[in-house]
Amino acid sequence: MQKEKLVPIFEDLSVHCQKYKVVSEGELVLKIRECVKSLGDTEREELEKRLSGNLEALIFKSITSEDKISVFSPDMRTRINYQGELFYCLPTHRYLSAELEATFLRWAKIRSPLSALRSVITDFMERCNYQVKNEVSGGEPGHLELRAVKNGKNEQRSLHLFVLPSIKFVSHFREKNHSLFEGSEGGGEKVFVVPTEKTPAPFISFIREHDIGTMIWVLDVARRTVNPFIGRPQDTEIENNFEEPEQARRAVSVWMRKMHVVD
Repeated sequence: MQKEKLVPIFEDLSVHCQKYKVVSEGELVLKIRECVKSLGDTEREELEKRLSGNLEALIFKSITSEDKISVFSPDMRTRINYQGELFYCLPTHRYLSAELEATFLRWAKIRSPLSALRSVITDFMERCNYQVKNEVSGGEPGHLELRAVKNGKNEQRSLHLFVLPSIKFVSHFREKNHSLFEGSEGGGEKVFVVPTEKTPAPFISFIREHDIGTMIWVLDVARRTVNPFIGRPQDTEIENNFEEPEQARRAVSVWMRKMHVVD
């Protein structure tokens, strides 16, 4: 039977689900896509004809609902919304907040590759007449350290950029590398660069839980734009190249007011 060709796919997906216990929707979609690629075009077409639908969508539904297309399908039908992202876990698994957090961070690294973040921030700094160079090697994996330098007739400016795949990495990175943020030597102004999130939830949580004292910029990879989150740069040319700096700061101000009302 054609359905037998799905057995190794579901076995592979079961191993993945059992390994992590909690998986994000995006991660699960990518894993299903990776597994389906093991099929030939003809096999996939025959299965889709037999099952009357898109194979990747049918497998996803089989895993995340009670509508199973195979007895070998893993069961991750328990759905949780955490920090604006959807996660699935085993119905019998009593998930812990630490597991959700770890899964969120794992997904952040997948969905926001550092190469894409580097491309956007490099374009932005070049629009502000900076040269981005001297990428710092070594150190903690999962981040980039860049130097942005402007050499003008009457001024020389330098920024040390720390590029991370989510706002949720910032506090841990700063605590672990606190010596980098003592004083202004060795790289000028310090800036964390992080991507947007699906909802403001991770940023609101960050404001509530941390007082970093370092500038943070938020970039939108799809639109290739940058906006401030915390702090104001000394260089007005950077300020002028932010997409909507005042609107971004008003949003942060509203979040902080609401936070104090709740407290």
